[in-house]
Amino acid sequence: MHNFSFNFNDYFFNISEYKIAFRVFTMINTYTIDPSKAKVLAEDSKQVIEASGFMWAGGQKKKKGLFKAVSTIEEKCVKISVEAEIDEPIKSIGLLLKDIDYGKVLDSNWDFIDIEVGEKRIYSCPLGWMDFTRRLPTPLYLIKHGENNYTFAVSTDTQVRPKRFYVDRVSEDKLHLELVFEEDARRFGKRITVPEWVIGRCSDPRKVVEFRMKLMEEAWGLKSWEERPDVPEWAKKIALVVNMHGKHWTGYVFNTYKRQLEILEWIADRIDGSLVLVFLPGWDGRYYYDYPRYEPDPDLGGPEGFRELIEGAHELGMHVLPMYSAVAVSVQFIDKLGLREALIRDKYGNTLMSNWVDWDNDRNRDNIWYPVNLGHPKWREYLFNRVCYITDTYGVDGAFFDIAHFYENDPNYSFYEGLKELVTRLQKKYRDFLVMGEAWYDALLAFIPLYHVHMWIPKNWPEFFLKYARTAYHLSWPAPGKGSSGVHEMGFSKFRVPDPKYEVIPTLSVVDDTIPDHAEEAEKVIEAALKYAKRKNII
Repeated sequence: MHNFSFNFNDYFFNISEYKIAFRVFTMINTYTIDPSKAKVLAEDSKQVIEASGFMWAGGQKKKKGLFKAVSTIEEKCVKISVEAEIDEPIKSIGLLLKDIDYGKVLDSNWDFIDIEVGEKRIYSCPLGWMDFTRRLPTPLYLIKHGENNYTFAVSTDTQVRPKRFYVDRVSEDKLHLELVFEEDARRFGKRITVPEWVIGRCSDPRKVVEFRMKLMEEAWGLKSWEERPDVPEWAKKIALVVNMHGKHWTGYVFNTYKRQLEILEWIADRIDGSLVLVFLPGWDGRYYYDYPRYEPDPDLGGPEGFRELIEGAHELGMHVLPMYSAVAVSVQFIDKLGLREALIRDKYGNTLMSNWVDWDNDRNRDNIWYPVNLGHPKWREYLFNRVCYITDTYGVDGAFFDIAHFYENDPNYSFYEGLKELVTRLQKKYRDFLVMGEAWYDALLAFIPLYHVHMWIPKNWPEFFLKYARTAYHLSWPAPGKGSSGVHEMGFSKFRVPDPKYEVIPTLSVVDDTIPDHAEEAEKVIEAALKYAKRKNII
């Protein structure tokens, strides 16, 4: 958490019941309104703040520029739009609200939590690559002062651009809240326009959530799960997801294709195969090490073994999704594929690396793959062709894209737009083709209907997600027995039988010892899936 070590001397304006200051963030500095260059015009319910200059360095320096904030005051809320112009590339605009009554603040999972005096938190949507902030599913924030008494702030922007919320408990009874809008880095310029922020008080925050949902539905054509054209009928019957682990990053084989089919046959003796989705991580060689080669691995049984697995699963009534990464290209392939020009860059033009996984257990991270931007046509075309090749050759039923929720404000290409184009092309090319992603933020819901982030269903107002999409348990969900996470880097954790009462599709993770040594626990997972299916009227 970083803050200035001096008083920046922001000038706060009275807007409705709020005290609000404004900051303009360029690529090289931070500015606030020079009050000597500002005027306030008020007429009925509208208030306009105009300024012809800024100050910086705590007021020690002055700079010419233009600023305009238009506030429309309505019952219990104020709508604020902002424009600014300065002779430097502008990246973002901040609204600073001070002296808000203390209340519990909204956390990432949409629960409310107390924070200590002096405690500060930052929340983002979308969450940037290796960002030090906390995620929010949509640019909406709430403070709970008591029952039926909330302060809210919500952006009306429906483009995928960063929004950040900074909250600081400055005293026992007061909070400081900042709202930051960041422009798409491809459009950084000397002028910026910020879509309306809506700030106010409410007794029922569900109405604020529904307001944001309506914006999304109108802007993105977002449909409910039951109405979505990109959800095949067979996918609506999924009651069990099988995380069938293949080959680890180190080359350790959990299950060959032949062994995988034998396990699926065992499962089909206990549950109708039409209720089962088979998810294949590590099917294509060393997990993440061989990305993006995407072809059946010889150690697992090669092309013929893979074909027999898919055909055998289909004979059992099951559907199969291989795993691809939406963003990862191994260092060994980046130049062979001519994809270095597609490397993700941050807003300042720096290239990024993957930098959090210790793949070989030498107790240090291993930067063995590059994040590559799907907005770049060459990478998008390559990945599209590989998915089509596997689909056409082996008849798989869809595609799982790992790290589909990736976001970085790249000045060259939009990863989000590239992912959307990729998925849309696949859905147009193949009938009854299911796309599944790792995790989500609001805009992804419009074209990816299924995920595997059980921990990301909002605790309050879960309909924000569940109206549109479904989730299974994550790739790293522990397998029966010792709780292996399979190909994932999490290692071991405690095995748990999924609760069929949760709005999460029960998931069975299968590693090398799952069926031979822990069949009873695996059967309990299948029993949970059957209970889930009955509760959801699938059977």
